[in-house]
Amino acid sequence: MHAQSLVTAYRQVCRMPWSGMLVSMFALVCGVAVPASADRIRTSHPGIVKCGTCSCRCHHHVCRCCQCRRPVDLVICLDTSGSMTQLIDSARSRLWDVVNELATINPTPVLRVGLLTYGTPGNSSAKDGWVARQLDLTNDLDEVYAKMMAMKTSGGDEFVGWVLNDAVEEMSWSHDPRALKIVFVAGNESADQARSSYDFRYVAETAQAKRIIVNSIYAGNRNQGISEMWHEVARCGKGSFSAIDMAQGTIQIPTPYDDKLSMLNATLNDTYIAFGQRGRACKRRQIRQDANAAQMGEEAVASRVAAKSTGLYENAMWDLVDASKDKEFDVEKLESKNLPAVMQTMTRDEQVAYIKQQADKRAQVQAEIQTINTDRQRFIDKKREELKKGGKQGLGDAMLAALRQQALDNGFNVDADKPDEEPAKESAGKK
Repeated sequence: MHAQSLVTAYRQVCRMPWSGMLVSMFALVCGVAVPASADRIRTSHPGIVKCGTCSCRCHHHVCRCCQCRRPVDLVICLDTSGSMTQLIDSARSRLWDVVNELATINPTPVLRVGLLTYGTPGNSSAKDGWVARQLDLTNDLDEVYAKMMAMKTSGGDEFVGWVLNDAVEEMSWSHDPRALKIVFVAGNESADQARSSYDFRYVAETAQAKRIIVNSIYAGNRNQGISEMWHEVARCGKGSFSAIDMAQGTIQIPTPYDDKLSMLNATLNDTYIAFGQRGRACKRRQIRQDANAAQMGEEAVASRVAAKSTGLYENAMWDLVDASKDKEFDVEKLESKNLPAVMQTMTRDEQVAYIKQQADKRAQVQAEIQTINTDRQRFIDKKREELKKGGKQGLGDAMLAALRQQALDNGFNVDADKPDEEPAKESAGKK
């Protein structure tokens, strides 16, 4: 049998009932490799595996050396049909909380975020299942936020299986075996719409083969979400299922620390040294995203400031301070016209000293922000516990709980100073 014929036959078998058993039989007869189960993510392979980031060698399938950075790829799929305005606002309000949560785990992640929307005819077409890829996986968090702030809702068909297929197949996922790869899909219509085109059950098999965890968030009543198969999306995807109150995610909690953080943000912004053709534009975009966060409320502003003080907010493509962290970086390699005016007349030694001066200033400001944000977060956590007494949770709560648990399950360590939260509402394999 030719290779192409084998692939075609394999795909046909995957779509049959009892596909797991049939695929195994098919593999034995034809010698086709069966995709690895996502369950194996939690097991350790025997032998020594080279880290790939540093010189250490670990007796695990992923490196657990605290000095190594591990990739975390996060793809968010949002329903942008007419009834989802509050869902989108929740995502805008809590994105920086997600960044701050991931900043507390060790090893420090190399975070990339991708963004897909579905259910809006205005930015997609029927042949694409009303799915639009807003942004491929990127570490440019300002660009992610800009895309989120530009989202608009309108009526349409919401095809969960289709958007998940695009998330799994079309995004540039990390090939690093140590990477934590997660999808969140959120919406409020039946997950079985357009099942004949893309059944989320079969898409989940592909996700497992690529070690991608799929989480589902139903915007509405939990029982309704179960009747519309959203719990099955998470079960098949080895992720967590949550039902949320969309309005809960938009609630802003002001604190006594917000004004101080806002002032420190202005000082922090002054430490960025834009360079290159895109530098000035990206610097302006940074300021615009500060303003966009302000539209969502005081908590969103403070969360963004806190995120900017972490190692996950990196701008090496346009900022000399971040770029200089690379051992291969040499300011002398840059043409004078690509440097800011204040540096163009400096000698090389003066330029290096100037970058270091700004880097030291930034580190000092970031440390101060982190200290203040610790007190702010305690204040917010207490208030949120009071809000949760009604049994409701928002989008951010669902995402943070799932991320924390899945990071722990996949070899990350959680900041010891931060108390453990309850795991996500419903874990893989549980109904």
